[in-house]
Amino acid sequence: MPISASETRLALAGSLATLLLLVPGTAMAATEGVDVRVLNTAGATLAEFRQYTGTVHIKTDPGADCFGAGTGGSGKSVRVPGPTALGLVQDASETDTRLRPLSVTDAFSFGLGVCGIGGFEAGGSSFWYLKVDHFGSQTGGDQTPVGHGDTILWYLSPGFPPPRELFLRAPARAQVGVPYQVTVLSYGDGGHATPAAGATVTGAALPTDADGHTMVTNAPAGTYAPQATKGSQIPSNRPKVCVAAQLHQCPAHRGQRIVGSDHGDVIGGTPGPDVVIARRGADTIHARGGGADSIDCGGGSDKAVVDARDVVDANCEAVVMG
Repeated sequence: MPISASETRLALAGSLATLLLLVPGTAMAATEGVDVRVLNTAGATLAEFRQYTGTVHIKTDPGADCFGAGTGGSGKSVRVPGPTALGLVQDASETDTRLRPLSVTDAFSFGLGVCGIGGFEAGGSSFWYLKVDHFGSQTGGDQTPVGHGDTILWYLSPGFPPPRELFLRAPARAQVGVPYQVTVLSYGDGGHATPAAGATVTGAALPTDADGHTMVTNAPAGTYAPQATKGSQIPSNRPKVCVAAQLHQCPAHRGQRIVGSDHGDVIGGTPGPDVVIARRGADTIHARGGGADSIDCGGGSDKAVVDARDVVDANCEAVVMG
């Protein structure tokens, strides 16, 4: 049976994976807030937000045959001690339908193999490439731990080696019709960044220069999400930029879409205006001191620590004003 690039990566972690699967108590108790980004081969963004994740259960797919004939899943639900990069996608798929179905197989002794996310299946030489803070992971997603503030990228790479990853830096706010500078970096599998010269950025008249810089102009007023592309490299993140007639009409800091898990999460806000969807579980949301946040506590007995600018849904059982 031919071995795909993704299977080769997973096999490197065989011994460690077996230990983690067999030894009880390896799961971390707390959930973690992790920034997840998922793209298909065409560069379409399936997800880009902050997700809280912990231990999950994933139903394996008998039709997950991207590793070859006879490698489909058992159809059983498998416990994945977390937080992990694969558990992150499972938790995110609970609210984001673009990530469904999640197709994984438990045919291997060394852990779970990922065949499909959001209906985009690996096949032939393609595989789901995983990066943690811009470094290519050397273990499968179920064996890759994640921590608070990590940036996780899943990309359906057309082959091996995977392409480089673009990353875009932009200000949180700008004035209508006034150019602002953005910077594009390019990361290889080893996590080393270099300026991405010649990249195209949404709203920019010129490609990036040798230092990865270009100028973007937006009009009319509104919220924009520029993205950088360059050849076959993985398209960049899409940071939101608030554009108004005067800078003070926009928040000084960029907010996040933050989604909780089914566990009892302790969710922290950012300095910007966040949209928090806590979901189920006895959650605590710390939103005081940030921007004008919107908070949906969801089910469970929840507590929100807020200030006067925040909008809190009636499903937050305890609201503490700062």
